[in-house]
Amino acid sequence: MMLVFGALLLAGIQAVTPSNEVADPQIVAQALDRCMTTYAVRLTKTEATDEAIFADATRACSALDEQLKGALKEKLPPAQASDLIAQMDASSKPNFMALIAKIRRDRAARSAN
Repeated sequence: MMLVFGALLLAGIQAVTPSNEVADPQIVAQALDRCMTTYAVRLTKTEATDEAIFADATRACSALDEQLKGALKEKLPPAQASDLIAQMDASSKPNFMALIAKIRRDRAARSAN
């Protein structure tokens, strides 16, 4: 089910962006964020560990990640694109883990009420 959602999301992005045109990095970044967030929300309802959830989300959203990196390389000077991609790669896991923790806290607070 999750792979189907990721594939549909990617197909939607590709349908919006003609093959000869580079996608807008902001739009692709939003799609990647939504893809990763969807996995976080859905998989935190399961018994999967946080590491497994991150691995599944990263794998399922990898096409969007690659599309974003390609768009950044096309739209920015090489040094700036490289720096930004390195920052994104370094912060992706800590940010995702913080998101998972927030989702779990919010669910716990709602169930306590």
